[in-house]
Amino acid sequence: MSMLSTRTGTALRYAGCAILFASLTACGGSSSSHRGGPAGGVTGLSTLSTAPGMVSGGDVLMEIQLSDPAAAERVAVMLNGTDITDAFALRADGRYTGLVTGLVEGDNTLSAGGHSLTVKNHPRSGPIFSGPHLAPWVCAQPTATSVTVTNPENDWEANATSRISGLDQATDEHCNAPASLSYYYQPTSAASDCSFAISGANACFVPFDTANPPADADVAEFTNDRGDTVRSIIAVETGTLNRGMYSLVVFHDPAAAHHPADPQKGWNNKLLFNFGGGAGGSRFQTPPDSPFFNQGALRRGFMLAKSSLNDHRTNSNHALAAETVLMLKEHITEQYGEIRYTIGSGGSGGAIMQLTMASSYPGLLDGVLPTQIYADALTNSLEIFDCGILTDNYVTLPGGALTQAERLAITGHAQATQCLAWNGAFLPLGIPSLPSNCGSGFPAAITYDPVTNPQGVRCSHAEHNRNLLGRYLDNGVHITEYPQDNEGVQYGLKALQDGTIDAERFVHLNEHIGYYDADQNWVPGPGRAISSDVALENAYRSGMVTGSPHLANVPIIDVRGQEGAVDIHLNWRALALRDRLERAQGHHDNAVIWAYVGANPSNEALLLMDTWLSAIEADDSDTRRAEKVAANKPAEAVDRCLDDGTDVGLFSNECPVKFGESPRQVAGGPVAEDILKCSLKPLDFGSADYDGITFTTDQQARLETVFATGVCDWTQPGVQQQSTPAWMSFAEGPGGEPLDVPWIHRPH
Repeated sequence: MSMLSTRTGTALRYAGCAILFASLTACGGSSSSHRGGPAGGVTGLSTLSTAPGMVSGGDVLMEIQLSDPAAAERVAVMLNGTDITDAFALRADGRYTGLVTGLVEGDNTLSAGGHSLTVKNHPRSGPIFSGPHLAPWVCAQPTATSVTVTNPENDWEANATSRISGLDQATDEHCNAPASLSYYYQPTSAASDCSFAISGANACFVPFDTANPPADADVAEFTNDRGDTVRSIIAVETGTLNRGMYSLVVFHDPAAAHHPADPQKGWNNKLLFNFGGGAGGSRFQTPPDSPFFNQGALRRGFMLAKSSLNDHRTNSNHALAAETVLMLKEHITEQYGEIRYTIGSGGSGGAIMQLTMASSYPGLLDGVLPTQIYADALTNSLEIFDCGILTDNYVTLPGGALTQAERLAITGHAQATQCLAWNGAFLPLGIPSLPSNCGSGFPAAITYDPVTNPQGVRCSHAEHNRNLLGRYLDNGVHITEYPQDNEGVQYGLKALQDGTIDAERFVHLNEHIGYYDADQNWVPGPGRAISSDVALENAYRSGMVTGSPHLANVPIIDVRGQEGAVDIHLNWRALALRDRLERAQGHHDNAVIWAYVGANPSNEALLLMDTWLSAIEADDSDTRRAEKVAANKPAEAVDRCLDDGTDVGLFSNECPVKFGESPRQVAGGPVAEDILKCSLKPLDFGSADYDGITFTTDQQARLETVFATGVCDWTQPGVQQQSTPAWMSFAEGPGGEPLDVPWIHRPH
């Protein structure tokens, strides 16, 4: 199964791994007891489809490096003592490669010409580095099937109905089943303006029967972006992987010769990986919504990929998502050929997936096209929880409810309905007693209830990330650590400073606002939520907060549609990512914002990203990846504000896309919104926070009660705030340990 990619001509040697940062080629050098010249002409062994320690599914694409191609005739390749030389051949590109199958789980030894390489194989169902599997988990089946679901915490059982896999065979206990492969062709009679899809009134493609194929004269031809012309036939593959499901769409001719080391020409060896939006933490193996079709990419010859575990609606664990991308890219390489580069796409929750992956598991995605962005899911919760507790307080203030202007000044939003949108759509996802948070149809009988079933399955975003955050025991109940904190936050501070609210409203708001407890019950003030240091450290260290220096290695085109009146995709999120980039790397040379109203520029953004990555790929200098990203940035990659296609200039008066704030920013927090728990300073009524504002003796006493430990000092880093080391493994427990992956550079 595959990972990273590229052309060997642009690779750099580092720690025994030939790499382009974007993709991994020839990973994992060999060891040798031979001294003197290369034994039999062999100079090394390496894996092409993934890192030697991260192989999955029992096979791996490998290369035997030779000092002379003629030495191929003398090479004997062994796997665990068995001769597998027949799996290797000298290819058209001059490399001696082969697809090695039959790996046992655990360590395998490959040897050739006095050199050896240890390859560690993992089950196709995982895990590799995401940590122990989440339980319970309901495998999909060919038809909706009633299955028994057991809660491992207390052995309570109940029935649930599986999702429909769409596959021919049932899944096993590990949610594995043989993949399905269907073919579709474009008839020569298809309309010239047909849609590159397999369904719909004007679809270009119709089913291709491999047992009774159409005549060659009836099959149209297709030419991809590198000029290769082939029969216009696409393969749609659906399968199981890492206890999730995936789908692939690619130009592939079932009648043509094929080997992953000598791939067919219809595919341009580029991959567009779509990440689904939404938010959630399902306990069901779920098929992707449908095969992913992007006409602009498919017409150029891209392979299209989608996985349910890369759909933020069903999986909110970014380590599990990254592991799935790693495994699926390995599979693609071993079935179809090496990948030149991978572009991520998708909006909202799909943007979260792309950005957290680029920050914490660099090298999986070479460029990203997030739309309606959020930097990550965890810091989203700041605004979600703040909107919830602010709404609870709007009607409790003396002197009547807050006016519309006062509410907007406190939230930083353009519309009061924007907080209400959070409250209605996503605030309930934190309630652990809602069975639907574990997926529609999850049995209530085994779901957590604080009274009747305190050891029931807790259904929430936090529980999906238990391997990353850790758990604690509270009165016999295991609860996942979660870094929710608002200690010291002065809600409405800017609204107080500009005179929109008076001192009494500011005091009353802050002394009553309170917090949510672990079961998401609102606890009125004056108390505040206080996170543990363990939760904070694990959250940052695991990469749940996007913002590592590794982001500099990835070109980013942020396609930002205008926020709506009842919307959660607020425009200020684009500036939050920019602020994080500048804080982490000192610039945002790798990222541009394309704000727009009217015509969506996503297809143009894809073409520009393709141009950008192609230029990076061709850069054979010895500079670091981040420098190549900046140096090869196309002239067209600049900030834009497109008003129905016309660029009027981002941040100009003419730009209809305006940028507001969040409740935390109104409280004085940074635009980056990456501080989970602020550092504190003493409450001082003579400070600049309250310049020109007078509090009565009573008001001062009340604020001293609320802020007994101090108020936020936003000039300081957050408590336990740190950058992730990246490529963290949670196999040994929460917090994680960095994997030794040679394709990244970790700054000291």
